[in-house]
Amino acid sequence: SGRGAAAKHGSLPDPAQDPFGASQQHDDTATRQKWPEGHISALAQAARRNDGVAPLSEAFLLDLRSPHPRSTHLTAQIDGELVGYGQVDPAGATELVVHPDHRHAGVARDLWKRALAAGATSLWAHGGLPASAAFASGLGLTAVRELHRMERPLGEADLTEPEFPSGFSHRIFAPGVDDQAWVALNAAAFAGHPEQGRLTLSDLHERMAEPWFDAEGFFLVEDTTDAAAGPIAFHWTKVPRDGSGKGEVYVVGVHPAYQGRGLARPLTRLGTHHLASLGLRTVELYVDGANSSALATYRGEGFTSAAVDVMYAAAPS
Repeated sequence: SGRGAAAKHGSLPDPAQDPFGASQQHDDTATRQKWPEGHISALAQAARRNDGVAPLSEAFLLDLRSPHPRSTHLTAQIDGELVGYGQVDPAGATELVVHPDHRHAGVARDLWKRALAAGATSLWAHGGLPASAAFASGLGLTAVRELHRMERPLGEADLTEPEFPSGFSHRIFAPGVDDQAWVALNAAAFAGHPEQGRLTLSDLHERMAEPWFDAEGFFLVEDTTDAAAGPIAFHWTKVPRDGSGKGEVYVVGVHPAYQGRGLARPLTRLGTHHLASLGLRTVELYVDGANSSALATYRGEGFTSAAVDVMYAAAPS
């Protein structure tokens, strides 16, 4: 599993039918100066309260806060009020959010039009809401990818530390020591993943600077028969500081040379053991719908799908 650079993806507003009114204004170049992150976060929170799902993914929020943004940021205003926001990442993936009080007024459609001009090629809809599907359909887009949020309760069985196959040991990630080795391992493990495999050293450091980061929940696995190999697998957990009682299997990866060696289940259990030892009640994770082996592993560990994020794009001509 790996949420990666676009792990949680934004919900789309309701379909918009009417042209945007004359009071609408936007200035893409000044978005981050005119509308600080706090204003956009408040907009996103209003949408989350209304829709029941978070409208912006972690990677998009990180870029919003970054002093060196790589994405294009778009805003929509009506009479000086921020009513809509969009972001287009360097690969063309896009997320949009419109305030619940200003939907059905063309805001989302206008944001999408401007996103296309900024290089948008796809649109993420978090939670698979019917309104998102209707909006995407109205734009002529079709579903091309799914991201499953899976979860299960944590229990007594999770308090037992897993045993790894002979020849493997695990330890805690050492910040400032293991950084580059982890980036290389992650790139190898997710070579075919459109987001996770692109993570750089600066991306790692951005996440390490987040309030939730705890190296005690970041595990590396090593081959005891080949010290020169460095870390060959990892399990990075996340505990959001939101009082939800949930922990997350943030990213799990195994180097291709070590796949099929019986590491998947003990590696998964290494993280769930840690989360259970913290007294958390539920564990969740995100996995690409096309990753059938990971889906099978997690279902075998008792996880069930709680929600599905959908990526929409234009059908190939």
